[in-house]
Amino acid sequence: MAWKKFFIIYRSCLLKPAMRILSIIGLTLYLNPISYAQAIDNFGQTVQIYTHFSEIIGKPSWLLVIYDVDTNQVLPYMFDITELDNFWVAFSFSRNYRIAASTLRFFPFPTSIHNFCHLEDGVVSGQSFYVTLSGPLTPNRRLIHCQVMRYPNSQFTIVPS
Repeated sequence: MAWKKFFIIYRSCLLKPAMRILSIIGLTLYLNPISYAQAIDNFGQTVQIYTHFSEIIGKPSWLLVIYDVDTNQVLPYMFDITELDNFWVAFSFSRNYRIAASTLRFFPFPTSIHNFCHLEDGVVSGQSFYVTLSGPLTPNRRLIHCQVMRYPNSQFTIVPS
């Protein structure tokens, strides 16, 4: 599968942040060349992420990979967490998708939290996620408060600026 190739490239570039970012962009363009040539009119489901951390230890990065089951697209999202309060949205282009990876990595520590927030839970059909993260962001996963709500909403409005 394409996402397995992505992980091989991602793991080989863990110590080189610039190479990691370039490999993610290059792999995304390689796997999804048509999606960048089209106008984005209709989104499928969304993963909305809100954070309100009390502190951040190290330089954490969250890799969220969405596999769109209907279009066979791999949609990687990399969130470098530098602020206590954040809002992010990850999109799929259809109703059926799977969270292929949710990995939180702490630099410079050799610590990773795999299946972060327990989002890797099979194929999701017709539901979006609302994820709220709070507490201290540390390599100890027991201290991070993660609330995940699923809801049957396929409409996410983007207003042109």
